[in-house]
Amino acid sequence: MTTPARPPLLCPSDQVGRCARCQQPCHRYGAGANPLCTVCLAKVREGQQKPARTG
Repeated sequence: MTTPARPPLLCPSDQVGRCARCQQPCHRYGAGANPLCTVCLAKVREGQQKPARTG
């Protein structure tokens, strides 16, 4: 199984921290920060989508 490529960090180095889920470096502090990296955030959002209704 291959790991998805992670986008480069576009924030100052003093705003980099570890993702709360996978521990990879991400934009963790400051404006626009998130405790999850973009890959983990996408996975969480996929899981929150409601299934299509049938019938």
